[in-house]
Amino acid sequence: MGRAIADFDWASTPLGEPAAWPDALRSAVSICLTTRFPALVVWGPELIKIYNDGYRSILGTSKHPGALGAPVEQVWPELWDYIGPLFATVMSTGVPTWHEDERLVIERHGFPEECFFTFSYSPVYDGDTVGGVLDLVYETTGEIVTRRRLEAVTTLKDALAEAAQVTDACVLAVRALAEHQDDIRSVDVYLRIEQEPVLLASTRREEVSPADRIDIESVLDGNVVITGGDHSGRTPVQSVALPLGGTYAELEGAAVFSLHPELPYDAEFGQFLHLVAESITSAIDRAYRRGVEVGEYRHISDTLQAAMLPPASDLPTIAARYLPAAGNLAVGGDWYDVIDLDERSRGLVVGDCVGHGLDAATAMAQLRAAARAMLVEGRGPAEVLEGLDAFATHVDGARNATVMVVVYDRVDRRLTYARAGHPPALVQDGSGQRWLDQRGGPPIASIPGLPRQDVTEETAGEGLIVLYSDGLIERRGESIDRGLDRLARSLATTEGSSVHTIADGLLRDLQPENTRDDVVLVVKRL
Repeated sequence: MGRAIADFDWASTPLGEPAAWPDALRSAVSICLTTRFPALVVWGPELIKIYNDGYRSILGTSKHPGALGAPVEQVWPELWDYIGPLFATVMSTGVPTWHEDERLVIERHGFPEECFFTFSYSPVYDGDTVGGVLDLVYETTGEIVTRRRLEAVTTLKDALAEAAQVTDACVLAVRALAEHQDDIRSVDVYLRIEQEPVLLASTRREEVSPADRIDIESVLDGNVVITGGDHSGRTPVQSVALPLGGTYAELEGAAVFSLHPELPYDAEFGQFLHLVAESITSAIDRAYRRGVEVGEYRHISDTLQAAMLPPASDLPTIAARYLPAAGNLAVGGDWYDVIDLDERSRGLVVGDCVGHGLDAATAMAQLRAAARAMLVEGRGPAEVLEGLDAFATHVDGARNATVMVVVYDRVDRRLTYARAGHPPALVQDGSGQRWLDQRGGPPIASIPGLPRQDVTEETAGEGLIVLYSDGLIERRGESIDRGLDRLARSLATTEGSSVHTIADGLLRDLQPENTRDDVVLVVKRL
């Protein structure tokens, strides 16, 4: 620009030949040309422009070199209503201005472009009066746009973390992007359903979507479609459509983005859109994978639960309840069983495997089947636990399960039981309340070769026995004794009620609102 200024025909401007310029103007131009910071000097009532190489990039291809020696109003007509009064104030008062990250829409590449600048207008004195203005300016467009795009992606990813289903991912994505419309003005999300593109979510308000002007099928097949612009990376485009999905053949989708008309679609803009599309794709894939897994869980757990419930639900003297910790599964690691052993005896089993979900449910099912088979063979409760000790060493996830086995002889009114690390059953009969807590042993397979012992007790008159898993009584940070006391107090208030009313009442009184453990409850009338 030093050479351009030296060669310029200044005699054709109000400034005249440089040899006649006042010292103040010559000093200001010298400062302008010897700084690498973008700088502009305007002089005289006409505000004639002189600028350096840093400022030249701000002028862009459509204003340089014509801006040199031209009045500011002629160079920046789109900004004159804003900057004209600023120049006038500095020229008349000598008071400098300061503007930080100011949004200005300028035309420097053949289209209205959103830009941001931090700048200061400072007076240049010619004697006692202000002869001109020195403008030091720094363009912050890149920083502002990058920051807001990062905020948009952060909001998007935070929202998508909550997506439990594929449709949730689509809806949450457009809802998050609707909060950040500086770059993406609207978005439509499509998925191929039964070979047809279906619009699942959209932020647009207008009647016509950009998707109506593009080949959605092409995007669903994995192609990027751009409408508008000259594809140079220096001009805006109307819309960009990117494919979604790819990990699973069942998931093929498209995101159609309507873009800010005052921003060039450059490499950074393209990377931003691809990051948005990848975030949506990841959420869709996660939701789909979760759906497949939960679907498998539900199929298995529903089958297990169906096998578990009928023995109790068909008997007027027994009520059983099961509440899984994981709300999307029908069964976890806790179980119960009720077995008619002969005309006079009935077996009751309650157990608790370590963990939750499908793995625990699988171990539970095998332990339950083994315990049932041994009881049917005629083994007593202690013998059943010894058999489970041996069996559990060959079953993944079965070690350290807790189990309580009770056999009730209806003729002799006698209870025989054995415990392996499980909370004691509660009996309430004519003699009051008591816990079946004698000779308890450690959890299943925790100590190899450990002998188990039966305990036999008589019952007095009509009564109840309650078996349960620890999820019913335990609370974080609380002694288990307090949970046992709650159970005993709640059962004491149920005299005369049916077993089903009692079971529901105990759950209502004892179950925590947000349980992190499965809950099994069996109430049998003696």
